[in-house]
Amino acid sequence: MAACQADMTTQSEGYESVTDFYANTDVFLTGGTGFLGKVLIEKLLRSCPDIGNVFVLMRNKRGKSIETRVAELVNYPLFDRLREENKSALSKVIPVFGDITKLRLGMYDEDIQRLSNVSVAFHLAASVRFDDPLKDAIKTNICSTQELFEILRTTAPKIRAVIHVSTAYSNPENFHVEEKLYPPKYDWKKLVQAVDRYEPETLDALMQKLSHNSPNTYTYTKGLAEQVCNDYCNELPLAIVRPSVVLFTIQEPMSGWVDNFNGPTGMLVSAGLGITRTAYLRPKNRINLIPVDVVVKTIILAAWKRGTIERTCGPSHLPVYNSAATYEQSLEYQEMLDRGKEYLYAVPFSRMLWVPRGYPTDWKALYYFKLIFTMLLPSFLLDLLIRMFGHKPLHEWEFDTKRTDNLIELLDEKDRSTFGWYMPRTLSGKYLENAYITIRRYLMKDPDDTIPYAKRKLARMILVDRIIKIIAGCFTLVAICRSIFPGSL
Repeated sequence: MAACQADMTTQSEGYESVTDFYANTDVFLTGGTGFLGKVLIEKLLRSCPDIGNVFVLMRNKRGKSIETRVAELVNYPLFDRLREENKSALSKVIPVFGDITKLRLGMYDEDIQRLSNVSVAFHLAASVRFDDPLKDAIKTNICSTQELFEILRTTAPKIRAVIHVSTAYSNPENFHVEEKLYPPKYDWKKLVQAVDRYEPETLDALMQKLSHNSPNTYTYTKGLAEQVCNDYCNELPLAIVRPSVVLFTIQEPMSGWVDNFNGPTGMLVSAGLGITRTAYLRPKNRINLIPVDVVVKTIILAAWKRGTIERTCGPSHLPVYNSAATYEQSLEYQEMLDRGKEYLYAVPFSRMLWVPRGYPTDWKALYYFKLIFTMLLPSFLLDLLIRMFGHKPLHEWEFDTKRTDNLIELLDEKDRSTFGWYMPRTLSGKYLENAYITIRRYLMKDPDDTIPYAKRKLARMILVDRIIKIIAGCFTLVAICRSIFPGSL
């Protein structure tokens, strides 16, 4: 793919600020109700006060209309700062009925026509489930991308930038990931045609052959969605942003914000409740965490650059941004879990079921021993149903981020203070500590005034845990003595 000369361009006399780029500009989002989408909406409204309407694709869910859902969305604590600084901006969030799994995104014709003034579009919607049937993953991750591009191509003549949010693991067979498009594993058009021709069971049966042994349907279909971008980059001003493991905010609009149990957050909560006692992974392996507000700024700036500095780039221009931490900034699983345990003991959950404790291992025999005796048996005694899925120990990946890091260098001083970001040498310490408090307050609905009670409860559990271990040790010692010296006891 030919590189655009503008990639090397820095500031010039024709500099258009980020806020000016988004001023009086209508924006369209898919995936706006997700974790990343909420933070993106909040940042756009707060830092680009002159932005036009922000159209958010939504569907009715659990008996709630899209109007009710958007009202609930902007009522999250995430938007507290915006409410204080510019409450009227919240009225710019306009829900649009649709469904990403349907033709034309399930949108009504009149709503599609409302997008005629859209200048920037963000495609965030995707299924992040690793175990989705292949048919569902194709519809959600590949078909939705094509449908959006077709709508924008035919309906939005003012479009200046379209950002497709992929994943840093869209090509997981490459352990060193560059900021470039990789060769396709299959023809995405044939898969789209197969969705309507074959039953889900047939596609699942063919998954291994079609995907060249990809580890799951998520990474496979996200990788092919990038090929959709490649096929449409001659008709739309596209760019791809690939986040790694998206986690809590590091700075904006508050530190430590998170609203889901995905990934490491779920592991931390489960460990904090005393449920998860072990995990099958290499403790020294590193996990590449990236704060969600850093990803959001990357997305905003990628659109800005594509619509300004790179606006004159010719056909086939498709910049790719790896929004990821460096190898040095990434965390070892053991370090992340050790830090987590410190906070779990300092400020425990009030609804914990047992003492937060446990260790990961990559020794399969030890993993299953711990699994049975520290998780499954206690869970049966507590009448809890825990479904365990066997996974291979995780690999490590390294990501090139030169193009992503260069985005900040293109900004003037004012924009840099608003849209730039700082990443510490390692994402531990205060970053994890602030996130843990937020998890406790907003995810676990555990108010701060329960902390004294939780500490007393933890102290009692530790005492009982020690007594149980002493009794178990005594019984074991007696059993050994009886086997060695029969009749002595």
